[in-house]
Amino acid sequence: MKKMFFTLFAATCCNMFLYAQVAVPKTDGTVKEVVAKLQSLSTDRVIEKAYLHFDKPYYSPGDTIYYKAYVTSGEQHDLSKISGVLHVDLISKNDSVMQSEILQLKNGLAWGDFALPNYLSKGNYRVRAYTQWMQNAGNAYVFNKTIPVNGKSIAQVYPAKVAAGNQTDVQFFPEGGMFVTSVPCKMAFKAVGSNGLGVYVKGVVVDNNNVPVARFTSAHLGMGQIFITPEPGKTYQAKVTYPDGSVNTINLPTPQAKGMSLIVNSTDPAKLSIDINANKPYYLENKNKEITVVVYSSGTVKTVKTVLDNQVIGFDIPTKELKTGITQVTLFGDNGVPLSERLAFIQDNDGLNFTINSDKAVYAAYDKAAITINTRAGDNKAAVGNFSVSVVNENKVQVNEDQEGSILSYLLLTSELRGYVEQPGYYFGKTNADTRNNLDILMLTQGYRRFEWKELNEPSKPLAYQSEVGMTIKGALLTKAGRAVPNEKITLMLSATGQTMSATTDAAGKFSFADMAFADRTPFLLTLDKVALRNKTNIVLDKTNSLLPVSPNTSPEGKADHKLPDYYGPVAMQPDVVHNQLKPVYVKDKMNYKTSSLAGAGNADQVIFSKDIKYFPSLSQALNGVARNVQFSNGRAILRTSSVVVSGAATPEPMMIVIDGAITSGNIDNIHPADVETVEILKGANASIYGLGAGAGVMVINTKQGGNNDEVISKEMAPGVLSLSPQGFYRAREFYMPVYDAKIKSPWADRPTIYWKPNLTTNDAGNAAFDYFNEGPGRYRIVIEGIDNAGNIGHAVYTYNVQ
Repeated sequence: MKKMFFTLFAATCCNMFLYAQVAVPKTDGTVKEVVAKLQSLSTDRVIEKAYLHFDKPYYSPGDTIYYKAYVTSGEQHDLSKISGVLHVDLISKNDSVMQSEILQLKNGLAWGDFALPNYLSKGNYRVRAYTQWMQNAGNAYVFNKTIPVNGKSIAQVYPAKVAAGNQTDVQFFPEGGMFVTSVPCKMAFKAVGSNGLGVYVKGVVVDNNNVPVARFTSAHLGMGQIFITPEPGKTYQAKVTYPDGSVNTINLPTPQAKGMSLIVNSTDPAKLSIDINANKPYYLENKNKEITVVVYSSGTVKTVKTVLDNQVIGFDIPTKELKTGITQVTLFGDNGVPLSERLAFIQDNDGLNFTINSDKAVYAAYDKAAITINTRAGDNKAAVGNFSVSVVNENKVQVNEDQEGSILSYLLLTSELRGYVEQPGYYFGKTNADTRNNLDILMLTQGYRRFEWKELNEPSKPLAYQSEVGMTIKGALLTKAGRAVPNEKITLMLSATGQTMSATTDAAGKFSFADMAFADRTPFLLTLDKVALRNKTNIVLDKTNSLLPVSPNTSPEGKADHKLPDYYGPVAMQPDVVHNQLKPVYVKDKMNYKTSSLAGAGNADQVIFSKDIKYFPSLSQALNGVARNVQFSNGRAILRTSSVVVSGAATPEPMMIVIDGAITSGNIDNIHPADVETVEILKGANASIYGLGAGAGVMVINTKQGGNNDEVISKEMAPGVLSLSPQGFYRAREFYMPVYDAKIKSPWADRPTIYWKPNLTTNDAGNAAFDYFNEGPGRYRIVIEGIDNAGNIGHAVYTYNVQ
């Protein structure tokens, strides 16, 4: 008879540090001691995760990648206050860093963008994000996202062929790691092809007498499950049939003659059912011994203790006591030694719920859309939080809901599992019995492990990486012969204000100015105070940003045969632009320089090169007097001959600003002169290619894509005096928001991304609103996601039509 045992003993362990996904390491003490040691870890071993929300799933050369970063700490998904610095890198398909940005985190939030050159070739690029604190866990929590970029300059990319039988890997995983004779077992399997994706298989399980005992078929993405009760003295094999018709025989694990299994059932959304099933030999040998089940869920530990006075023991845990996400269930023997472990996924209603409304059910092309949202937590209380919003035209950006990840799938699922999770959005899009069952099979396969326990009794090792609060400028003072000069005062002065701070060199001659907040390429002066030493020493600066080594892209999207979506954005509007992989654009019989201008190289009224503007503190100051017939006001460029009449008075009209092919806000001082390669001034007929909005002229700014962003740009002004412009916090560009005249269609209409807002906040009632102009006809898709002040996360999609 099955014994039901309901008493729960709960202990809370918040913000626990779990680098290897191991909840309870092996110990010679009791389970109580294990829980106590887990609690002691929570104070100084908190994990950080970073998630990036992008404006769309894939891009074209000339696009701008807009993103919002959410950095959380602990397992309650609180917005992190540990780190003040986030590193974000754009990585090429050859696994090298193309662009690197440093963002200032404020309460775990930041946003930025990468401008893709027009000459970028087709392929799978990546964006990764990490804090220095994350590196204590190696690469376990470094965010990586494959970014498909579609160009026309390389050979057609073909889809992967169906893997032949001998190229498909099939593995079988008994639940809890235990395959015990005379005990029913749920055994999951997963078939993966040479392209890293799931493969449909079917087959039959036979015993050592070749008698069929079970049949199986893949249920989802090559995964499925078998129910089998092994008999004493027998072994089992799976005869697997592959898509090409070939058959292979795989040995299943050998059943244990004595043992106990852990069975977890999460099919009922309201409860987690746990059964412990011992076969007769094990039960007789361990009768009346104490056993304990430890349930770990999002920083909370619940323990259930009983004695083995029955072969079958079971109990239920209400899911309202558990947080949505991965729950680890571990069975311990009487000596505190773990016997079996199982992962389960809880899908509770404790996330954020969005109500999204538009002012019209259907819009006409170029109408203005007004959108309102209301956000509520799982307890139906208004949620005050920070969110990001993207609107795309699905006629131009086809979206696979199952394939796309979200803040839910990343923070709750993929960041906690080993290996590649195919179609993570499938498990969160439309929750039903099938998705729950297939998610449970995923827990049995990619969540499978066989007791890789860490010792808690050993003293904890000191952290290799400390959190970064702000930017650091550091270096060393050396003699001309290279020897360290200790105990000397170095002064750092902010050039714009004259504000100073000092540091003294240590025994190795090193100095450091830490925890500063300054914008990218802010100009400073660094001075050795002792004048008598200036001609005898050198100030040697360190790099401001030591990049994390780049790991190869091993995900299926990173493979050369992975098919990219058939999407072309701005490139389709520029048929005359020549695309070369990671090289500047050159047009025959024209001036040779890099350009993102629609007019092409050699068609600008003036071209200004980097050597003429490198050492100025701002771009407007650098161009003032250099850009002919252009004046500057608050970072805006204005042709002296351009004005519009407003209320009967002539008012200067700013030039259109194009940065790396993308129209942006008019303030050019968001870019430092040291990051600019060329500036093109287009007037009159040359500017007309940009349409009616270019009547006041166009300034095309081409940045140094792929340069050494971590280089400290410095220049010795005099012995012992350096001017420097280090890499600092990146200032995100504003998303361009055109205003359309219903009677006149702009040549920039019908962009794939219609609207992007990275910093939407809800008020005390959970409400927020935003508006924008629709563009051409199509089905429009609004995506909203983010985190409220209580750590609740949410993702919502809303669609409407434009005729």
